[in-house]
Amino acid sequence: MKAKRFAAAGVVLFVGLMASSTLAGTGDDCPPNPEPGKCYEKVYRPAQYENYVDQQAGDRIVTRQRKIREASFVWQVIPCDGRMPPRRSY
Repeated sequence: MKAKRFAAAGVVLFVGLMASSTLAGTGDDCPPNPEPGKCYEKVYRPAQYENYVDQQAGDRIVTRQRKIREASFVWQVIPCDGRMPPRRSY
């Protein structure tokens, strides 16, 4: 009975490791064309808005916002502090 549980746990662990190894190669965890020897960090850049004045009929003035840039993630070069960037094995 214990041997069957052990074997089942081994199969579950193996399947979990295989699933995570296939996800590692999606490219979401590294920049599109990284330069060798440079370290990168994925940084969240919030949406950027601009305020403008909208004068409506009569003397009424309303301040509104307009979106200039969508929120996104960008890759930024960071200092490696003398370390080599981590190597990934696929």
